[in-house]
Amino acid sequence: MNIVITGSTRGIGKALANKFLEFGDIVVITSRSNDAVKKAIDEFGKKYGAENVFGFECDVTDAQQVDALLNFAIDKLGKIDIWINNAGTAGDKRRLLVEVETSQIKRVIETNILGTLYCCRAVLKTMISQGSGHIFNMEGMGSDGRTYAKSLVYATSKSAIPMIQKTLLLETKGLPVGIHDLSPGMVLTDLLLKDEPDLQTKKVYNILAEKPETVAEYLVPKIRNIKGTGKKIKFLSGPKVMWRFLTAGKFKNKYFDDHGNPTNL
Repeated sequence: MNIVITGSTRGIGKALANKFLEFGDIVVITSRSNDAVKKAIDEFGKKYGAENVFGFECDVTDAQQVDALLNFAIDKLGKIDIWINNAGTAGDKRRLLVEVETSQIKRVIETNILGTLYCCRAVLKTMISQGSGHIFNMEGMGSDGRTYAKSLVYATSKSAIPMIQKTLLLETKGLPVGIHDLSPGMVLTDLLLKDEPDLQTKKVYNILAEKPETVAEYLVPKIRNIKGTGKKIKFLSGPKVMWRFLTAGKFKNKYFDDHGNPTNL
């Protein structure tokens, strides 16, 4: 299969790319940083063969760069089977809205909402023309409608993802294109840890969080076997969350000890 993943040189995006490559798929990875792209391409190329992975520097907040990414992917892959809109940002540390700088609000909204829209618009035309393809948009805190203090900007941006799916389902009704959402749950990345979480939060991370590789191991087979449209692939379901809290003892010291010191990061 031919895969494009935005924001895929680190974190969950990189883990997804690695898992697709393990399956023998051909993957285009992207980042705003050309150095990050080169580093990931070198790593994956040595592991899976340079002919199976391509990289492109792309800032998804720039519609022209998104169009250039699409053209690059078509040139390298010929056909795009799966496009995953993973590029995203939470901005700086969690803060009250009155403390958030304008530049951070702009960056989060443009990356998470405009970037997703630009990518969907670009690849939809191609998938409709080729007669097949699936688009996956990445959910996050706020996508379920719940509210979180000190996360208003990010949660607002992610609350748009279900709306994008619902509306695109209407606009693509009867067309040979799948529109889906991915819910990766609580992924243990630098993005999650940069806020210097308190002891209680670290205990929750022990119970609910997973490393990117574990999440990708679950998501990728389901992405590859997707049928139809309007699906959501969810790593942490309600029953799974409940079960983890009921069996919290088995997760003790998974990532942090009783004093909050890291044990397995």
